[in-house]
Amino acid sequence: TITNGTTIANFSGDSTNSGAVYVYKRTGTSWAWEAFIKAVNKDEQDKFGSVVSISGDTLAVGTGLEDSNQTTITNGDNASSDNSNAGSGAVYVYKRTGTTWVQEAYIKAANNDASDGFGYSISLLGDTLVIGAANETSNENTITNGTTASSNNSNAQSGAVYVYKRTGTSWAQEAYIKAVNSSGYTSFGTSVSISDDTIAVGA
Repeated sequence: TITNGTTIANFSGDSTNSGAVYVYKRTGTSWAWEAFIKAVNKDEQDKFGSVVSISGDTLAVGTGLEDSNQTTITNGDNASSDNSNAGSGAVYVYKRTGTTWVQEAYIKAANNDASDGFGYSISLLGDTLVIGAANETSNENTITNGTTASSNNSNAQSGAVYVYKRTGTSWAQEAYIKAVNSSGYTSFGTSVSISDDTIAVGA
């Protein structure tokens, strides 16, 4: 669940290395704890919170080790409890209204595959979210504008970057990006950063 406020979280019986995110708010020169966030589908070794990015009242949380086999975006406060695609990865988006945080979306890659590490890196700016999957395996070497992604698995750990756009409260994929010189084990998407209309990707 999401605990809004300064209540101490109860870790009794928690899943090992499931992960968590703590949100703090500054008023003047004083910081205070605002929220404690756990994944709605928390599971052992997911390491939810390995990467985070915040822009205004929106928070994105990456977990490159999440395991579900879903290939769609869930807009809302649900997430798959399936664990059949180990290390495929996921990104969760949260929205703050006043002092209350709620989950806005659960994002999985359109070409979700085991060990891709989707959510290994993330960068959020306004209504645009960039997600790196450093272990993605397709042999593409182009940019695909739209909602599709290659299901080819012949280029091990070549890596990929996915771009998502929010309209209202709904997120949709805007682009799927592969390096022009994509090759095996180059881990394109190890790091990502967005500024205005420019994205930089580390391999």
